[in-house]
Amino acid sequence: MKKLYFMKFILLILICILVGCSGTYNTKTAEQYLPIRVYVMQESQEPIKPSVSLKDNNRFTFNYSALSSYIAIGSYEVNDDNLILKTDDGKFKYVFKIKDDQLIFNAAESSKIPSYANVPDGAIFK
Repeated sequence: MKKLYFMKFILLILICILVGCSGTYNTKTAEQYLPIRVYVMQESQEPIKPSVSLKDNNRFTFNYSALSSYIAIGSYEVNDDNLILKTDDGKFKYVFKIKDDQLIFNAAESSKIPSYANVPDGAIFK
């Protein structure tokens, strides 16, 4: 009987520790800073505007031009105020500054985008 109470007591303490620590464990996931949705470059004159689609499990697609047969697909992370997209094939990385629920393209930190794509440095995706 004492053993049963002891086991319940230990279990209760473990639950309290886990619940108490859950609020202090801080991970920087993109979901904390960005809604999972499609961000579109509204200023683009293209018929199919460039877009970044953030999905569950930190997955993304980046369509920078309808003229391109390549669609950037991979995983993303948030580092400080930057959204970093890395393609699954390991060839490309795209960086966006996060500001007021918008993504601002950082060409200097990103892989080169083909000139026909018309996604300039500082392009805003809303």
